[in-house]
Amino acid sequence: MAAVSTHALSLRSLLDAGPVVGTFLKIPRFEVVDLLAIAGFDFVVCDYEHAQMTIGDATDIVRAGVGRGLPVVVRVPSLDRGEINRLLEAGAAGIQLARGSADASAGLRTLVSYPPLGSRSVSLGQPAANYGIGVTLAEHFERSNRETLAVGQFETADYADGIDEAMAALDVAFIGPVDLSVDLGTPGDLNSAPMQEATAAIEAAAAKAGKPMGVFTGTADAATAARAKGYRYIVTGSDLSMLSAGARAHVG
Repeated sequence: MAAVSTHALSLRSLLDAGPVVGTFLKIPRFEVVDLLAIAGFDFVVCDYEHAQMTIGDATDIVRAGVGRGLPVVVRVPSLDRGEINRLLEAGAAGIQLARGSADASAGLRTLVSYPPLGSRSVSLGQPAANYGIGVTLAEHFERSNRETLAVGQFETADYADGIDEAMAALDVAFIGPVDLSVDLGTPGDLNSAPMQEATAAIEAAAAKAGKPMGVFTGTADAATAARAKGYRYIVTGSDLSMLSAGARAHVG
């Protein structure tokens, strides 16, 4: 009997086929994963940067996503080798790094990839490798290096520094519009001249490198507009914003 694979559905294959739409998950509960999967999202981004959760909570969310067939990318605030490895071993579809730079993007690539592409620590005794059952080390290396996404967020005023090197290291170039607007001195004004200039420059660098663009949008209409513009990795709203909107609608 063939071994049953337990890794998350390949988000890379979905992304290669066309645009994908996800949302931020900030409430570390399996019920939230279930509801977002049932709703039809292509993936979720577990917000380990801003949400009130532990690394154990984040790995539990990844495992819940694997169980539901819902790919989970984890947004991390920094390059912590141990935490990134544990998240990937739990079955995370990728790692999304906040406040990226050329050096940080190269570091991200190193930590999410096994040799010869990176320096990720090796073990088959973990969920994403099916605990070594029915899979060889070479097979696990090949699949993980092929499918794991490195997503870098462009959200600082120095976005142009080493942008080509950053693009070369990433699988997805993600614009964090709110943080970017703040750092550019136009907080919350996503249509300001500096924002338009930065967005155009990041889009041009991604197109030159042949990398898909990602973006956060606050509304479904904005997500639709981003998709029409050619963005392929779209994160719209969050579980918290949906809960808030639903609660206020009921009270109203």
